[in-house]
Amino acid sequence: MAKLVVKRYATALFDIASSEGKMATYEEEVKVIIKVLQDEPDFMAVLENHKVTTEEKISLLETIFTGKVENSILGLLVLLVKKGRQSEMINVLEGFLERIKKESGIVKATVTSAVALKEGQVEAIKAKLEASTKSKIELETIVDEGIIAGLVIRVGDKVVDASIKGEMQALKKQLSKLRPA
Repeated sequence: MAKLVVKRYATALFDIASSEGKMATYEEEVKVIIKVLQDEPDFMAVLENHKVTTEEKISLLETIFTGKVENSILGLLVLLVKKGRQSEMINVLEGFLERIKKESGIVKATVTSAVALKEGQVEAIKAKLEASTKSKIELETIVDEGIIAGLVIRVGDKVVDASIKGEMQALKKQLSKLRPA
């Protein structure tokens, strides 16, 4: 499904949550649903199985989620199944969470390092990113020994590569330009 369609469903859910004044409730319930869908691959397999009828899929959703999540959230899940877009459920729900972050001025950033960073280092990086972006940062840390040393920081679509691997690749690129033809 095109990103635009995912965005439309996510925006519609956001607008409903906003108009009902239940943004926090919706956010928590959506997080639980995403966790269920990610942690239970068999559940998603049933929803995506063409041999299972639409009515059976809807009945399964209603059995699991009725009374446990807001009716509008359940309605969205049912609509996705009716439209044959159940494979995009997680994307739509994650799009909803991203919209909340965007409206709250929260920017997602990732820091990749060769070794696990200490809490103080993570907090210092987060503070510097918040100061430079003038936004609240949601920071994810990733350990990748392949970068050898240093950091790779991603904020939105911007990347700062201060890793040894990145420096070596840049040097290799420059040296390849020096080779005689």
